[in-house]
This record gives sequence, structure tokens and C-alpha cells, in this order.
Amino acid sequence: MKRFLALLSLLISITILSVWLITTPEELPIEDTKWHIYKRKLFMKLLSFKRDRYSNNHVPLCQTKIDVVFLCIEKDLPTIRHAIDAAKGLIMHPINKIYLICPESEKLRNVALEKGCEFVEETKVIPQLARSNDLSGYLKQQLIKLNADTVITSDYYLVIDADTVLLQTQIFLREDKAVFNVCNKYVLDCKLMVESVLKLEKYYNLDFNSQHMFFDKSKLKAMKNRLEKLHDKPWQDVLNTPEISSQVFSEYEMYANFVLTFFPNEATIVHGKNSQMPADRISGIEWQRGFLSKEYKSLSFNHSITTNRHS
Repeated sequence: MKRFLALLSLLISITILSVWLITTPEELPIEDTKWHIYKRKLFMKLLSFKRDRYSNNHVPLCQTKIDVVFLCIEKDLPTIRHAIDAAKGLIMHPINKIYLICPESEKLRNVALEKGCEFVEETKVIPQLARSNDLSGYLKQQLIKLNADTVITSDYYLVIDADTVLLQTQIFLREDKAVFNVCNKYVLDCKLMVESVLKLEKYYNLDFNSQHMFFDKSKLKAMKNRLEKLHDKPWQDVLNTPEISSQVFSEYEMYANFVLTFFPNEATIVHGKNSQMPADRISGIEWQRGFLSKEYKSLSFNHSITTNRHS
């Protein structure tokens, strides 16, 4: 009996130590080692088993009012109506306004009018840059997301990818904790980019580049202030440099890691549970929703995936 109790105690201690090692932020490794990958996979598996109090069929309505932001171009026309309808039906917050931030487009203006959204021409949201404003589409989108706080009127806003349709009821703030969804992919270079501009020392071995991000305007302002104090220039010019390419720029990684570092008790991490489909399968969205919503929280119609490759 004593041996059994000793063995049980050892197993419990090893389990506690393992969970601590998995869930504790760490210094960035030189490379994404097998041990690093193993810990990440194990943590994601633990998250998938954990009951998600922020997304299920019985999640309570949160009284905190938020704005919802979609950045879209005409390529997103097949999905954006579905994305807006899903946001209206499944986000369990009072929605103040839904903003469509887009290049000038009569078709997208018509979508905004049809769905009761506010159309914002994207040049009004791009921050003033010391370097040229002639940005690539990807970099432009990242800076607009970080500067959307100058347009929206609520204290919080949720940015959702225009190709992503929510599948389950979700809230993004509960008991004063903001919700960060993590996903299975991982790009170490994105973490290194965050380290170069924010210098946070330690990071979670997780990827925060999910299909949406919940921003608190006050915390976003604090992050921008840190960027400006560290580099002695406007935050947008810190990020708009030749050293930061579109391949490593990650506004979601920056914001999530900043909040988890300086406001750790005001955030929680959950599994993103996103499913990916080829963009040309949007016509089957209704039946896809039916069976995918049992397991997944959102569905993205990815233009980089082909039907042949997916099947």
C-alpha cells in the first residue's frame, strides 16, 4: 500500500510539473525544437479537453457592449454576408456597430447598407506613416487593425477575418478576462518579430494568429505607448520598417503577448477550434455549418487551399 501511495504521489508530482512546464511562458528558443513542438502539442491537447466556458450552446449573454470590425475587399464578397450574419447571431455581447473597413467599392458599400453596417473607406484608418503609405495588402491590413481604435466608439472591438464564419455562440470577455483563441500553427519568426519591437523576454509556446482578435482599447493604447517609449518614435513607424516583412508581421501575436505579460490576470487562453475549407466550397456553407458546429467554433474559407488538395 505504501509503495502504491508513493508511486501515485510521484505520478501526481510529475503531472503537476509537466503541466507547469507546458503552461509557463519561456524565453524564445533559437529554433523550434522537437521538445518545443511536443510541449505545444500536449498543451493544445489539454486545452481541447478543457471545458470552454466562453463558447458553447449555453454561454450566457455578456453585458459588455462591443464593436465588430471586418476588413474586406471584393474578393471576400462570397463570404462576407455569411460572416456578418454569423457575428450578429452568435456573438453573445450587445453589438454597438459592425464596421466594414474596405477600399472604395460600390459592391461592398451595398453589402454594408444591406446588412446595417457602417462602411469605412480604408485610407481613413491607415495611420500616418513617416515612410511611404504605399503598403502591401497584408501590411496595410495589420496596421489598420491596430488603428481601428481611432474609428470605433466602444471600449472593446472584435476583429474577424472576412473569410471566417462563426459556428458556435461565443463571448470574448467574462469576469473581466479577455479571451484569446490559440491555434495549432506556429511561426517562431513571428515571435522573434514581437521580441524585437516589444522586448517582453518571455512568451507562451503557442500561436495567437487565430481568425479573430478581441481588442481592449486601453490595453492597445498601453502597447502603443510601450512601442513609442522603447523606440522613441510613433508606434506605426516602429512597425513600418524594412526589417519587418509581411511574412513575420503579426499584430495578433504582439497584442496577445503584451496583454498576457502585463495583464496576466485579465486574460484567458482557449483553443481556437477553427476548421479550414477551400474558398470555392462556400456554396455548401449551410450543411457544412450543421455538422462542423458540433466540434468547431469557426469555419474559414481559405483561398490558399484548393478543393483537390483538401479532398
